[in-house]
Amino acid sequence: MTDRFRALAAAIAALLLSTAWEAPAQAATEAPAVEVEAVRPGPPPPLPDLADPNGRAGEPLNQPGPNSGIPRALRGSADRAGGPANDLTEVDRPDEPPLPKADLAQVLEGKALFHGNYCGAGQRGEGLPPTDDLDAACLRHDACFDAAGHRSCACNVRLEREAAAVSERPGLSRQVRERALSVAQAAEVMDCQAP
Repeated sequence: MTDRFRALAAAIAALLLSTAWEAPAQAATEAPAVEVEAVRPGPPPPLPDLADPNGRAGEPLNQPGPNSGIPRALRGSADRAGGPANDLTEVDRPDEPPLPKADLAQVLEGKALFHGNYCGAGQRGEGLPPTDDLDAACLRHDACFDAAGHRSCACNVRLEREAAAVSERPGLSRQVRERALSVAQAAEVMDCQAP
């Protein structure tokens, strides 16, 4: 059975090789010449009237007529256009009350908390609820250290990931997101031990 298989495979290979060399080569053909229109000297076309920015569109988005072809869902969208490029931009935003701040030197020495009840060295008190999503991430970081029994690098990676997610959450205040970004960046350089 194997001799038949080998003979069949050799015959197929010979057939493929013989037809590949006998195929005629394709002849190269020239493309037809394309006529290029000569450049005509003269003045450039007139510019549109910039006094009326909506002149070309016929009607503005925020003031369409009753028979407008603009869908009703989009008719008021021009009023909202041109807003802040992202949620961190401070344009037309009410002032947020400032978050409590600790002395940076005390935070770096581990004598004061950076944010909320759990972000920083230590805590404000056992059983206190986290003040927000960032503080909850710091609480889980502390619990991870307790469960590992040492300052585990895996706990720091988890804190970095959770704090980065908080920094991108649009429903939170700008100050909390900025602090979350600071915590995510600090988690990269925190001292730790491999698991």
